[in-house]
Formats: sequence, C-alpha cells, structure tokens
Amino acid sequence: MQMVKMLLIASLPTLLLAGCSEKQKEASRLEQEVMNQEESTATDTALPESATVAIDTPMAVTAVADASAIPPEAQPRITPQPMPPAPTGEGWTVQVASCESQDYAQRLVNVFTRRGYQPYSTTITKGEQLYYRVRIGSFTNIAEARNLRDELIDRYSVQAWIDRIER
Repeated sequence: MQMVKMLLIASLPTLLLAGCSEKQKEASRLEQEVMNQEESTATDTALPESATVAIDTPMAVTAVADASAIPPEAQPRITPQPMPPAPTGEGWTVQVASCESQDYAQRLVNVFTRRGYQPYSTTITKGEQLYYRVRIGSFTNIAEARNLRDELIDRYSVQAWIDRIER
C-alpha cells in the first residue's frame, strides 16, 4: 500500500507536466498560425523579385527589373482594412489581447473573424503608450461572457478575460 502511494506521488509531476506541455503546444500552434497568416499577407501584396514593374513618371513609363528599386513614394499604397466598430451601450465583453501594434491587433481580428466570431478593436492610452485591445462580443449579462471566455480558453488556449463595456 505504501509502495502504491509513493508510485502515485512520483508519477503526479510527470502527468502535470504533460498537461502543461499540451497547452504550450497549442499556444505555439496558434502563434505559428498568426505568423503564417502574416507571411501569406505579405507575400500576397509583395511583388516577386523577378517582376518587372512599370513606374509612371512625368517623363515616361519606365520598366524596373528590381521591385526594391522603386522609390517609396511610387510604390503602391496598401489601404488597411477598417477595424470593426466597437459595440455601444453597457454590458460585458471578452478581451483576448492587448498589444502595442495596430497591425498585430488587425491580424488577430482577422483570425477570430475567420473562426466565426465577431471581434473588434479598441484603444486605450496608459501613460504615454497606446494599446490596441482585441475583444469579442457584447453581452448584457456576465454569464454569457463567461461562456465565451471559457470556450476561447478551451479551444484556443488564449488568456481571455471579461471586461465591462461602458460607453
């Protein structure tokens, strides 16, 4: 009996570490998914190195073999997609991230939109730093917000939390 207890106690840390490593693997997989999306977005808008690009100049149209030779003012402008509007009124929301980069916040909004949620981004200034908060949902009662938070934690291993919407 004593031997069984010692065996169980000795195997407990191994079981706990195995459970934690699964969460870490899921978090790494999600991070890689966001990075892959970033790369695919970059390659969708970038020109191949071998591309010949026409630049409209006042004198004539010039063919350029190397896209990096195009001056920044002549490069095509990529218009960022507008962020979905934040809900109005009072209630509860689930926050999935707070970051300093608007581009990263936009990527997260796109990821969660593809997953079937209705995310949005808001800003907040703390000290002199501007933060972009990525949030999902607008709920009139906290129980609905808790259900979504628990779903996001279970499915995507994000560190989501519930916040109050006050407009």
